Amino acid sequence: MDHRNRAYQYAAIIAALLFSCAKDPNPDERLLNALIPVRERYAPDRRVAIFTVTPEWQNGVLVAKGEVDNPQAKTDALGALKDAANVDPVDSIIVLPDPRLGENRNGIITVSVGNVRSRPGQDEELGTQVLMGMVVKLLKKRGGWYYVQSNDKYLGWIEDDAMVVTDDKGVDDWIAASKVITVDYFGVVREKPSLTAQPVSDVVAGAMLKKGGEGGSWIAVALPDGRKGYIGRSIVQDYGAWRKSRRLTTANIENTAKMFVGVPYLWGGTSAKGFDCSGYTKTVYRLNGLELNRDANQQSLMGEDVAVGGSFQGLKDGDLLFFGRKAAGEKPERIWHVGIYLGNKEFIHCAGRVRINSFDSTASHFDRERLNTFVRARRLIGMSQVPEVG
Repeated sequence: MDHRNRAYQYAAIIAALLFSCAKDPNPDERLLNALIPVRERYAPDRRVAIFTVTPEWQNGVLVAKGEVDNPQAKTDALGALKDAANVDPVDSIIVLPDPRLGENRNGIITVSVGNVRSRPGQDEELGTQVLMGMVVKLLKKRGGWYYVQSNDKYLGWIEDDAMVVTDDKGVDDWIAASKVITVDYFGVVREKPSLTAQPVSDVVAGAMLKKGGEGGSWIAVALPDGRKGYIGRSIVQDYGAWRKSRRLTTANIENTAKMFVGVPYLWGGTSAKGFDCSGYTKTVYRLNGLELNRDANQQSLMGEDVAVGGSFQGLKDGDLLFFGRKAAGEKPERIWHVGIYLGNKEFIHCAGRVRINSFDSTASHFDRERLNTFVRARRLIGMSQVPEVG
């Protein structure tokens, strides 16, 4: 996703400034420093792990406050503070999921595209999206919003209206159910098997529905929240058969990638309704059986390095291309854009819209900016183990 790294750097700086301005006039740097290795061990990337522990002196008593998503992180944080302060801290650390959620710690998305935001609120930044039929882990609730973690570990807030809340059994039942997956751009579930019937819901490529009976050109389906209707047979496939048929090949990646040409850019988008750069590559690979990490710099850690060569001769179709700033001197590498190589110096990416550009300066679709900011490439096709899509 363009500039997402910068956003997280700003957030970290702001958080540090806020903490430095806390009410305690004499913050103990030893305590802050003692927590650094614990945080780096359990939450080196705050987009996918939680560690917000802070020490605070209250009337001479050391209190450890905050949230973690790993019980051992809590234990180690308390131990680190005890060693640094030579006193047992009062434990006010919450281990998520919040115990107040009870057994209902899962959500199954019931709208075509669920918007996951950085904070609870419709006017907050869109961080990522989850599609109908996907399962998310619930961590805590604030008003009508849940803090959730998707299957790629990404964290954010989503409205309760976008999903059905359930326990582990509900998830097991959903996973075990016979389902269909949408394979076309868009579709509509209708109350009756007729193009003029009242819509029940829209769906997008990758959405999953419970499968019912079949008849002619329609299939009876049920949404995760129990709503029922019919969808055109031509735009869905049996999910089990679809999953078994996934082959991560250069031809399949290219065909899927070109299917979305013209879809507009949307910050945080991971659906046919709009993509950001890494949401686009994630969707293309997901529809071919491989679940990529969410953001561009996270994806740049996957697969294998490619020896590109001066004329890009080392690249193969389907390789992921990463753009940004190369490491130089004391300046570290920064990745802020990603695309997919198509061969013959061409690549496809989402910048303004999904489009095909070229590294060839003589081509009409030459992209000088991307040539100048190209950093490196990674290869995922041919990996010995491909994670299942779910």
